[in-house]
Amino acid sequence: MILVVGGDKKIKDVIEEVKFSELGIWERKHVEEWILEYPEILGEDLLIVTTEYDKFDKTKDRLDILAIDKNGKLVIIELKRDIADRFADLQAIHYAAYCSNINLEQIIDMMADYKRKRYGKDFTKEEIQNEIIKFIDNPDFSEFDNKPRIILVANGFKEETLSAVLWLRDNGIDITCIKLEPYKIDEKIVIKPEIIVPLPEAKDYIIQVEQKKKTTSELTKRQKEYYEFWSKLLDEFKKAKPDVTKRSATKDSWLQLPAGYSYIHFEWCFRKKPAEGFYVELHFERPKYEDNKKLIKYFLSKKEELEKEFPEDELIFEENWGSKSARIYVKRASSSLDEENLKWGKERMVKFYDVLKPLLDEFFKMKK
Repeated sequence: MILVVGGDKKIKDVIEEVKFSELGIWERKHVEEWILEYPEILGEDLLIVTTEYDKFDKTKDRLDILAIDKNGKLVIIELKRDIADRFADLQAIHYAAYCSNINLEQIIDMMADYKRKRYGKDFTKEEIQNEIIKFIDNPDFSEFDNKPRIILVANGFKEETLSAVLWLRDNGIDITCIKLEPYKIDEKIVIKPEIIVPLPEAKDYIIQVEQKKKTTSELTKRQKEYYEFWSKLLDEFKKAKPDVTKRSATKDSWLQLPAGYSYIHFEWCFRKKPAEGFYVELHFERPKYEDNKKLIKYFLSKKEELEKEFPEDELIFEENWGSKSARIYVKRASSSLDEENLKWGKERMVKFYDVLKPLLDEFFKMKK
């Protein structure tokens, strides 16, 4: 209900909510188009990748909208014109599963195809990639993870759907319900968006609780040990370098830090190959092998002066790491999650950042 109040502060009109179907509004022709034109109606800034996508392997299911959020997560947007039926959440989960293995290169192809059809002109892969990287605010982003978000959009939600959504959120699935309320005012239609789950006033608190659950529950003993180790190491590193990263600890055997350039990052890692130990590294993982080769060769040209900066360590330059990447690293022959590795890891990463980051900046300045 909308109350129209006049200048005398008295109610002049009462406008009741109606249904999209009563207004002759259709899911694909109207609601979907509104979101494509103005995705902010869903309560956040989103970059549209594609719409009505039906090229998934071994299924003809058609995804309504696929987008990217500012944190670098894929977002599945499932639309229902009126009331979201009891299987809307399950349908969206299917799409999330289909998209869980999509990588950046595939997203670029999908987005280029969508933009070509929508705007009637071709966009290069480089233009699309630059648009994506510029849009994402997360400095740690290098590739999409395997856990897309889900947004269900409808004129209303049944109790069983909301119960399922709350249960999914409680079990680590990032799913949101947004109600679009239409009102007819003379010849115009007013659309009022409302986030139903999670409740906006409790959103930050709920997300914090959910993240804590995900990082501390159902972890193996070793994963908990990694989480505690990275928490301590990050605290120490942030004291020395407060402006480098805002990221938090993980349960993995590795932890990345941003380098300020896409597909390039610093990393701590416990490895067993080429030799077991604790590694501090700088990775070059750009899509083209030629770009990584130029980067590592530039650093190799500085090898003598760099080795003087690390008199206690052997500085390794690996030109052919994996299929097309390269890296520079030092290591300590210990896999213990102890105070000695905490101290060594903090000191070496600070040194890596102080010594290698300026050269990285210099390299990209020369390219301009």
